[in-house]
Amino acid sequence: MFVIHANMLIKPEKVDEFLKEIDALVTASQAEEGNITYVLKRDVKQDNLFTMVEEWKDAEAMQQHNATPHFQKFVKDMQEFAAAPLDAKVFEATEIKRG
Repeated sequence: MFVIHANMLIKPEKVDEFLKEIDALVTASQAEEGNITYVLKRDVKQDNLFTMVEEWKDAEAMQQHNATPHFQKFVKDMQEFAAAPLDAKVFEATEIKRG
C-alpha cells in the first residue's frame, strides 16, 4: 500500500473556490479502483493549509490516478489556487492489524 500526504497552502482569497473545486477531485478519486482512502483535511491553526491524505493499493493505482482527467484538472487548477508549491510525500506502508 502507498500513502500520500499532499500539503497544499492555498491563497486565502481562493479558499472558498478551492473547496468547491476540490470536491469533484475527492469524489472521482474515491471511486477509482485501487483507491483505499482519499480525504481532505484542514489545518486547525492555519485556515488555508490543507492536506490530502491518500491510500492506494499499489504503485500502478497511483500512476493511473495521476493520469486521470480529474487529477490533471486539479494540477492545472492549483496554479491559480496555490500560495506555495505543493508539498507531497509518498510512503510505502503495511497496515498493522491489531486485536
